[in-house]
Amino acid sequence: MRLQTKLALFSAASKIVILLLLVLGLPTIVNKVALLNADLRLLQKEERMYQIIEEQGIASFITGETGDAYGSYNLFREEFISLEEISSGKVVNSIENSLRKVENEVVNYRVLSSTFDLGGKRYLLEIGRSLATIEHNSEQLQKYALIFLAAVVLLTVFTDLAFSKILLRPLTLIVKRLQRVEHPSAFTPKQLNTTTSDFLYLNNTINAMMGQIQEAFQKEKEFIGNVSHELLTPVSILQTRLENMLADPATPESQLEKLVDNLRTLHRLKNIIQSLLLVSRIENEQYLRNEVVDIPHLAREVAEEIRDRAEVRDISLHTDLTGDFKLLKANQSLLFTMLFNVVNNAIKYNQPQGSITVKGQPTAKGYELAVCDTGVGIPEEQLSTIFSRFKRLHAPDGESHGLGLTIVKTIANFHGIELSVQSVVGQGTTFRFQFKQAA
Repeated sequence: MRLQTKLALFSAASKIVILLLLVLGLPTIVNKVALLNADLRLLQKEERMYQIIEEQGIASFITGETGDAYGSYNLFREEFISLEEISSGKVVNSIENSLRKVENEVVNYRVLSSTFDLGGKRYLLEIGRSLATIEHNSEQLQKYALIFLAAVVLLTVFTDLAFSKILLRPLTLIVKRLQRVEHPSAFTPKQLNTTTSDFLYLNNTINAMMGQIQEAFQKEKEFIGNVSHELLTPVSILQTRLENMLADPATPESQLEKLVDNLRTLHRLKNIIQSLLLVSRIENEQYLRNEVVDIPHLAREVAEEIRDRAEVRDISLHTDLTGDFKLLKANQSLLFTMLFNVVNNAIKYNQPQGSITVKGQPTAKGYELAVCDTGVGIPEEQLSTIFSRFKRLHAPDGESHGLGLTIVKTIANFHGIELSVQSVVGQGTTFRFQFKQAA
């Protein structure tokens, strides 16, 4: 999973957890806020009532038929105000919930009670607000609070996504650049346009390391090429001398077997040197790609060329090639070597009375060629190293020197061919070549 995705998921998850905690605690918080707001409103009305009494006098409230009390309810009994004379020894100053009977109906109110003295008499002022109204306001407040919180969470999640994308853009560029590098020589150092010191350090470190790898790889290629070229001459001379001694009638019979063994060893050494030289020349792009190669026709040629080897091992070789495909800007000799090595390996590592099938068919992007065998298979842990130099399974004929698949991979890369391998131990192996026409 990408770092940006992990950050986004963590940000979203943390905000959802916070939202859930707020949702769980929201009713209690909102109810308290609603009560505090109701109490504040009652206190404001109390202050307003005292101002009216001071301006108009208390007689305007208690001159009714009772002469000692005043009461007023609004139309829906949501609020009430009452004023009555009480005994001088009674003092009430509080805000609490209280039940009141209004028109034969019991209503629960939040009631502010306040005692004051005026004209030698003591009065009790009560101002009430229906708890049902307060709860209704609380529910509305909870609803709007939830909507607001959800909007804030969504906004912050998208903001975090945008910010993390901008913040991690240099890292994304570095990763994409490394993903496109299939070979050290294909890496081009680039400066990173960012003010984040960590990303600058990472980019500069990668540039420096890839520069060292390119230099070491170039020296290795030059060394292998030079050494391989220089070794071919003395090996050829030794081979010629041994062949002459073998053909000389004066050579004792006791030495003939040793000469044959020495020639066989020289032959293997010469094959290794020639293979290393081939890989070096391909990697240094010393071969031209100026031919148009008919891939199905080339596969048939390879099959016919190697069919005798398969028959000697009692292995059946089949071809199933459909459609036409011509690869432009190619080298036919190298492509022949590539396919020949794969089919030859399929013969070496096949089982008695096994089979090999060379399949080919057009695809949406080009042409797919597959070499399937019923051989011993390759263990999964070895699949990642089969194209490395001198990494090989045990060849039954003892002639493999571990460079065949290295050559295959090098030629495929040289032509931009995608190469993949699937294998099951005891059942067989399939090499797939994806040929794509260059843009």
